[in-house]
Amino acid sequence: MRVALVCPYSWTVPGGVQAHVEGLREELVRGGHEVDVIAPVDGPAPDWLLPVGPSVPIHDNGSVQRVALSPASAARTRRLLTRRGYDLVHLHEPMLPALCLTALMLHPAPLVGTFHMSAPTQRWYRVFGPLCRRMLERLDVRIAVSKVAERYVTASCPGRYVVVPNGIHANGNGAGSAGRIEEVPRILFVGRPEPRKGLRVLLEAFGRLGDGARLDLVGPEGRFGAGVIVHGQCDDRTRAELLSRASVLCAPSLEGESFGVVLLEAMAAGVPVVASDLPAYRAVLPPECGVLVPPGDVSSLAAALRRLLADDPLRARMREAGPSAAAPYDWSRVAPRIVALYEQAMA
Repeated sequence: MRVALVCPYSWTVPGGVQAHVEGLREELVRGGHEVDVIAPVDGPAPDWLLPVGPSVPIHDNGSVQRVALSPASAARTRRLLTRRGYDLVHLHEPMLPALCLTALMLHPAPLVGTFHMSAPTQRWYRVFGPLCRRMLERLDVRIAVSKVAERYVTASCPGRYVVVPNGIHANGNGAGSAGRIEEVPRILFVGRPEPRKGLRVLLEAFGRLGDGARLDLVGPEGRFGAGVIVHGQCDDRTRAELLSRASVLCAPSLEGESFGVVLLEAMAAGVPVVASDLPAYRAVLPPECGVLVPPGDVSSLAAALRRLLADDPLRARMREAGPSAAAPYDWSRVAPRIVALYEQAMA
């Protein structure tokens, strides 16, 4: 098949949707399909990406999303979709302007839409509900990355959605830290420096652990105090190396999560997890691989981290259980399910 993957978010700023699109592209190409990715760009981009122009920042869901809004970006999207002869167009967050809405209005080929979003309120869909319901009728297949994402979109836009999870490269990670005794216990945080990611809660909990542990931060920048090592934005190789050295991965998000890719990547690498007890995290983290704590509860988070760092046999059991629990989410298993839905849409 000749497929276009349309991503409304800037490719220059790392994010979960961009990572999903890139992983899906790699697996589709490996399967013999011809794939283009269409997205806004604000800096260097890979050769295989088709840029449609710069993005602008939009504040939403406790985060800053960068999307393309200009008429020029919509026009470039229209030209690409009409001239390149795609067999199928796959939209990610189909209701976001300007790329995905342009594709919906144009309907140049069978359309598949994946819904990634979850949020504390229905603000976006409440405001644009009538438009959303009318435009989404043009999708031949609707995918939600989780039950949480499905509940969020169906509250405003009822219909049939197929739940297909985000994919990870589980088989490539292996049990990175399994069987290794850490000289210095290391806690790893991976995420954007946004309030909803709960970094403030983690920093306060880490401060209660006392000396003898280290906290590695991937994503945030700045100075955070003793024992905290700031790595900023890292490439995949550096991030994988930090994950292989971690004693525990901590995901202290407060709200607005629709999936748990970071948790699954840690499990695949044999790293125990401490995460907030959010529905999306609960769905992917079995008790044999980690611990869930109430969101925003500093005392509970500190206690869970202290317990895991002090209990070598417990961490060893979690390390051993992680890779097999994460294996069903490997792209080699997820992508064929998406391809089957492509075939359904084309039929």
